Amino acid sequence: MPDLIDADHINRTIDRALNTPVLPTHTELKELEADLRRHIHALLPVVAAQTACPGPVSKDWAMRRFTLARARAVLLDGPGAGLRSAAEHVNSLAHVCRALLGHRPAAREEARPAVTGD
Repeated sequence: MPDLIDADHINRTIDRALNTPVLPTHTELKELEADLRRHIHALLPVVAAQTACPGPVSKDWAMRRFTLARARAVLLDGPGAGLRSAAEHVNSLAHVCRALLGHRPAAREEARPAVTGD
């Protein structure tokens, strides 16, 4: 069953956060932080559900657990008092969001090459 995550929308937000040629304004950073937090909160249960499933412990399972712990830790942090610390916080949120996005079951399906009958 496919998840209901809009990966394209999330990737656009991540790209906005990570690919800025100049330091964004405080208002832009607050908007990006809010968007990334929403995306992370949507992704957490998807990744957590597959990590909670009993099964053999693998490197992939351990990386999902690490990413979940890192996401929870970053969500507990705040942007700090200055513009630079706010930008670094948004950067951390974007990287965690990208990692969570990559751990979705649907992401592995999307990464598989299409099998053709030719």
